[in-house]
Amino acid sequence: MLVSKAEVAVETVDVLAVDDEQVNLLLLSGLLRRQGVNIITARSGFEALKLMPKHDFALILMDVMMPGMDGFTTAERVRADETTRHIPIIFVTAISKEQRHVFKGYETGAVDYLIKPFEHGILKSKVQVFVEMHRQRMALKQAGAALERTVAELRSSALALSDSRARFQSLFTSMFNGFALLSFEDGALSGLGLSRIVEVNPAMEQIIERPREALLDKHVGAVLPNLEEYWNDFVTQVARTGQPAQFEGYLGELKRWLRVSAYVPGPNLVVLVAEDITPRRKAEETLHERTFQDPLTGLANRALFLNRLDQAMERSRRRLNYLYAVIFLDLDNFKPINSSLGYASGDLVLRTVAERIQGVARGLDTVSRCGPDEFGLILEELKTPGEALRVARRIGLELSRVLDMDGHQLHFTASMGVVLGPSEYAQPEELLQDAALAMEHARALGGGKIKVFKWAMRKRAQYALTVHQSLHNALERSEFRLHYQPIFNLVDNTLAGFEALIRWQVGSILVPPNDFVPYAEQTGLIVPIGAWALMEACREAARWERDFNLPKNFTIAVNLSAKQFAQPDLMRYLARALDESRLDPSRLKVEITETLVMQNPESVVHKLRGLREIGAKVSIDDFGTGYSSLAYLQRFPINTLKVDRSFVSDMDAFENLVIVRTIVSLAHNLGLDVVAEGIETERQRAFLADLSCECGQGFLFSKPLAQDRALEMLGICCPKTGN
Repeated sequence: MLVSKAEVAVETVDVLAVDDEQVNLLLLSGLLRRQGVNIITARSGFEALKLMPKHDFALILMDVMMPGMDGFTTAERVRADETTRHIPIIFVTAISKEQRHVFKGYETGAVDYLIKPFEHGILKSKVQVFVEMHRQRMALKQAGAALERTVAELRSSALALSDSRARFQSLFTSMFNGFALLSFEDGALSGLGLSRIVEVNPAMEQIIERPREALLDKHVGAVLPNLEEYWNDFVTQVARTGQPAQFEGYLGELKRWLRVSAYVPGPNLVVLVAEDITPRRKAEETLHERTFQDPLTGLANRALFLNRLDQAMERSRRRLNYLYAVIFLDLDNFKPINSSLGYASGDLVLRTVAERIQGVARGLDTVSRCGPDEFGLILEELKTPGEALRVARRIGLELSRVLDMDGHQLHFTASMGVVLGPSEYAQPEELLQDAALAMEHARALGGGKIKVFKWAMRKRAQYALTVHQSLHNALERSEFRLHYQPIFNLVDNTLAGFEALIRWQVGSILVPPNDFVPYAEQTGLIVPIGAWALMEACREAARWERDFNLPKNFTIAVNLSAKQFAQPDLMRYLARALDESRLDPSRLKVEITETLVMQNPESVVHKLRGLREIGAKVSIDDFGTGYSSLAYLQRFPINTLKVDRSFVSDMDAFENLVIVRTIVSLAHNLGLDVVAEGIETERQRAFLADLSCECGQGFLFSKPLAQDRALEMLGICCPKTGN
C-alpha cells in the first residue's frame, strides 16, 4: 500500500489562547479564523493545564497577568511536563516590556513577546510559522510511525517485502525532512568524514544542494570538507553508543541551520533526519536584535546593557581584585538640535556620538544607548579606578570635536557620572541609577563635567524624594504656617510693616524654608504653596486693618518665586486674594528677586505694570547681588529696593559700605525707598540711618514672629484708638 503526502500531512492544527479577558480571546479567534487554525481558548492557567492532555497544540498564546496563576507560572508548568514541554509559547500581554519581564519570560521558555496593542499582521505571520513547523513535525511523526509499521511488516512476512519497499520508497521520497543513511565501514572510530553515504532522499538533496547521483557512495568529508567538528562529535557518539540523539547545528558551507535527529538502524549504520530551521533561526536573530539592540545606533539597548552589567557584578563577586566601572553619559543641550535642524539631523548626531564613543571604548567594553540622548558604558578588567576616569575624559574630548551638519558647525559637551566597582549592589538597575545621579550632579556644575558617585548623593536624592512626597500632602493637611518679621522705620523706630515668611510645621518640628523651599521650586509645588501664602498673608493683613491703627504706609510684604511670577494667571490670583480678603491693595507689597527681574526684563515690565494697576506695591529683593541694568531699572514700576543682608552684615568693610551708600543714593534718585535686611547691631542701624535708609529689618528688632506674637507687637505699636 502506497502512502502519499496527503496521508502524512496534518490538516487541522490546534492553537491554545489563554487570557482571562473574553474580549481578547474573541479577538484572537477572529484574527486567526482564516489561518486554517483551530483556536482553543482558556480563561485561566488552571483551565489551560487541564486542556493539555486533550489536544496536541502547535502553539500557546499566553497572557501574563491573570488571576490565580499568572502566565509565567503556567509556562513553567507546561515546560515541566515531558509531554508538553516542546510546545512553543508566545506571551501576548500589555505588561511593560521591561528587562526583568523579558528575561523572566525567556527563562520560563517563551519564544517570543507580543505587546498589546499589536500589529495583526505580525501576529498572523508568527502564528503561521509555528503552525507550519507543527505540521511538518506531525508529518514527520506520522512518517516515522508509518516507517515503523513498514519494518514490522517486513519482519513478519516475506510476502509483504516488495509492497513494503514500495511504501517505504514512497514515504522516503515524499518526506518533508532530509534523510541520509550513512555507513561506518570501519566502525565509529573512523569518524564522520570517512563514513559513506548509502542513501539520501530528495529533501536531503535540496538541503545539500547536490543531486543524489553526486552523493551516493561518497565520503561525507569529500562532500562537505569544511564540516564543523561538533558534527563529527555528535554523529560518532550516536554510532558508538547506539543511543538516538538530537541537536541543532550550523552548516557553514551551506549557510543553513539544521535540526538533526540521529539513530542506529543496524550495525555500522546511522540514519540522519534533518529539518531545515534556517528561517526560524533568522527570525530568532531578528527578534534578538529588536529586543536587545538599539535600532538607530546599532548599540546594545538598555535591556542588554543591564544584563551585561549583571554579569560584570557577578564576576566581581567571584573574583578578587576584579575592577569594573559604569559611565552614564547625557548630551548637554541636545534638544535644540531636533527643534532647529529636524529629527533626521538629530538622529545623525546620535549615530555620530555612538561611533565616537565606540572609538574610545575597548573591545571588551559594552556601549549602550540607554535613553533618547543618554549612553552607558561598562568598562571591564580595569587595572586601576583611574583608568575609568581617563576613558571618560577621552570620550569628552572626542565629543568636543566640531561636527559639520548641513553647513552648521555643532559643538557638543556631555555630562558624565561614574560608578566604580566592585560595589555592594543587589540589582544592576540600582548601579545604573546611581551613575545617572552622579551625571545629574555633573550637569548641575554647568555641563561638560565628570562626577564620581558618592553615597552622599544617594542620601540627598532620597531626602529630596521624601520632602517631595511630603510636600504633596502638606497643603491638604494644613501644615504650612506664616511667620512675620517686623520692618521698622530707622528714623523714629515705628513699625512700618511685616514680611511674611513661610514655615512648615511637621508635628512639633518647624522646618526652616531652606530645607524645603528649594525642593518645592524644583518640583513646581512652590506655585500652589506660594498661592496659599499670598492668600493667607492678605487675610491676616486685612484682619490687622480692622483691629489695629496701622500707619498710612504700613505694608505686608510677600515673596514671589520665579515659577510663581512666570504663571500666566498671576494677576488673576493676586486680584482674587485682594478681593476675597478685602485688603487695601496699597497694603500689599510683592517682593521679587533681582535675578528674576533680569531673566526676561520685557515680560517683567509688563507684569509689574499689572501689579501697579491693581494698586499693589513692588519691591526688588536682594538688590546688589545680581546684574541689574540701570536702563531697565529706571523703566520698572517699582517702589522699594531691599539691600541684601550680605552687604549689611559687614559694613565695616569699606567696599560694602560704598555699595550700600550707592544703592541708597540710586534708589532715592529714582524716587524709591530703601529697606535694609539683616540688621543685627545698633551700629549697623545707625550707619543706615545716617545714610537716610528709610527702613530695616533684622534680629536687632525681632526674629520672625508667629501669628500670636505678631498680634502682640501690633497691639503695642499700633493700638486702636479707644482700646
